[in-house]
Amino acid sequence: MRHSFHLALCALVRGRVLALLLAAVALVHWLLPDFVRSDGTAAGALEMWVRAVPGVVDVIVLLVVLVVACGLFAREREEKRLALTLVRPAHALGVAYGKWLALIAVAAVVLLCSSALTLLFPPASAVSGLPPCRHHYEPKMPPAADVAGHLLESYLADPKTPEAVKKASRSAVLTLLTTKEIDRYDVVKPGATMMWPYGLEALQEKITAGEPLALGVRFSTQFEMRAPVAGKLRLGPYTAVVSNTTQSVLEIPLKKADAISPEKDSQLDLVFDNTGKTAVMVRPRRDLVVLARADSFAWNLLRAQLEVLALAALLSAYGLFLSASLSRPVAVFTALVTFLIVLMVPSVVAQFPDEFNAEFADRIGLALSRAVSTVTSSVSAPSPVADLATGKAIEWPELGRLLLGNVFVFPFVLLSLAAFVARRKALPDMD
Repeated sequence: MRHSFHLALCALVRGRVLALLLAAVALVHWLLPDFVRSDGTAAGALEMWVRAVPGVVDVIVLLVVLVVACGLFAREREEKRLALTLVRPAHALGVAYGKWLALIAVAAVVLLCSSALTLLFPPASAVSGLPPCRHHYEPKMPPAADVAGHLLESYLADPKTPEAVKKASRSAVLTLLTTKEIDRYDVVKPGATMMWPYGLEALQEKITAGEPLALGVRFSTQFEMRAPVAGKLRLGPYTAVVSNTTQSVLEIPLKKADAISPEKDSQLDLVFDNTGKTAVMVRPRRDLVVLARADSFAWNLLRAQLEVLALAALLSAYGLFLSASLSRPVAVFTALVTFLIVLMVPSVVAQFPDEFNAEFADRIGLALSRAVSTVTSSVSAPSPVADLATGKAIEWPELGRLLLGNVFVFPFVLLSLAAFVARRKALPDMD
């Protein structure tokens, strides 16, 4: 494996892959900031800059690693060198891992250079320095799928439920109810009070330590019209007063007051008293998040780049598998089509209308899209650039699970298949 790694890395350097990637990083950090436009706020300018500069570099690295991986085995097979490599005292899996590690090393060097440029040359809007990232705490609610399961049982037992729903696929109804639960609104009428549970151990530790908190919330109205909203918020010993208009995401600082000690309030609810004249609506699973300071932007950048590196590891393993199985043009075409499908599927699943009112062909397409989304969740679920741009702290446990799957488990399976196929396809070259 070490010999294969050295040969593959030298080939990537001699082939100017590393040099071209580093040149692309320098050009992106030098030229793109001039084209970034601000929305008038420092936070908005930073978000747009992160998406436009480090975000573009990450996309370039992922695409280049995938395309280059698609040619490593295929090129050696076309030049009649793969069979000679495999008949030497080298295991096929070691050869595959050597090529894979060389690609990961190139990606790591490029991402490291991009991170250094990001920290050394921050956007002009960051006059007082790059802001720290923050933990995002959502309400502690039952899983949407569990709530949907209870609703389904009640619907099936209700004689008023249409027969079409009772005869429909149970999984399809559960998926629809789960989506509706995620987007469910809680309506707070004038003079009424609404509570959402926040009994999270990590958040309780922040409250006990007296750390500053804020609430990110988006209020809506029944007809999605702008209207004044007024009310009071309470979260344990923290309070805040709301006086604004709806149709926007508000970040409300929570101030500590003499109130119930969190040790005596194990449930720790977020309470909203609507003191205005307009009924307001909130989606608790989407529109409520408590913000607490985490660590620095630099540490969050490191975690974001580790997520990108994990994605590069998985994509390079997939590209090597295609390279061992197919010719170079077919492998590159298959890889790019797969990459585009994986990027598009989450939007298709999220925006598709009610499948009970859709055509048969659309329902089949939606079922396939959901299956692809489930299989490729390790690629489509992480959002390192978006999290970094919005200041959301990438949590270490989530990063650890991603690294375990995308760097160890899935690549081992793909590289084992690549080694098996490469050896079988290389045998005819010996004739």
